[in-house]
Amino acid sequence: MEQEKLRSLLSLLDDPSDNIAVSVMGELLKNDENLLPFLAELQEADNKLLRKRVQQLETIITLRQRRRNFLDRLQEEPLDVFECLIELHLLFFDRDTPEMLWDMLRTFMQVAENNAIKNISELGAFMARNGFALPPVEERLDPENFCIGPILEDRLGSDIMLCTLALLAGIEAGLQLGLVRVAGRFAVIDISGAMISPENDWLPDQASKLERGDFWNDPRAVLRYASLMLFLHAVFSDNFRYVHTIAHTLTGSGDDQLLDFLPYPYNGKKLQV
Repeated sequence: MEQEKLRSLLSLLDDPSDNIAVSVMGELLKNDENLLPFLAELQEADNKLLRKRVQQLETIITLRQRRRNFLDRLQEEPLDVFECLIELHLLFFDRDTPEMLWDMLRTFMQVAENNAIKNISELGAFMARNGFALPPVEERLDPENFCIGPILEDRLGSDIMLCTLALLAGIEAGLQLGLVRVAGRFAVIDISGAMISPENDWLPDQASKLERGDFWNDPRAVLRYASLMLFLHAVFSDNFRYVHTIAHTLTGSGDDQLLDFLPYPYNGKKLQV
């Protein structure tokens, strides 16, 4: 879209009619990658309605970029798990900053390093000593349990995310570890078959039931699982904004046609009457 057309559309952004404004914003967002510099010029405009719509556009563009960031991170080789955990968090808690989350992750890893963990028993003791535990059963599907910020702050989270943190700390300490799911529960396992999990208060346990378990050593599968749980929560809570946002992330496209399987209003289309 040429700059003249962008400026022409931007001049209509303060139209009193919401219907016109929505149409204008839709046209502007077709060229969102080039739009931000123009929006920056209008951030301090005297017109309150114009500032409001500029902020709405900036929020939409930011959310789109975060969806792209998460997908891009999942496709990178080698995969940066820390970056992916941050981008996953930002899919739901979109007002937080990557810098804040990086600081929290660095602090966790530094504390783990200071504990000089030598084996899986010491890793479990470290996680227990620092209060990492499962939330009450009735709260286990809450989005906070799959987002790294609340987990590090409150020390409560889903078993898959807590085990991912334990894995990161253990691998950094030089341990040979994997993630396994046994009887529907996630645990960290070492090469001797010893397992630790928040379900068992991080106490070592031999993998006597491992023949019924499966390994989850692909971090991409873990991250997709967590994003699906965020999607599930959005559906349960009837939050169409997050259903639509996370569905785009999971399908890997901004094309609303790929969301046709979702009912109104989650598919991004108008209700036909």
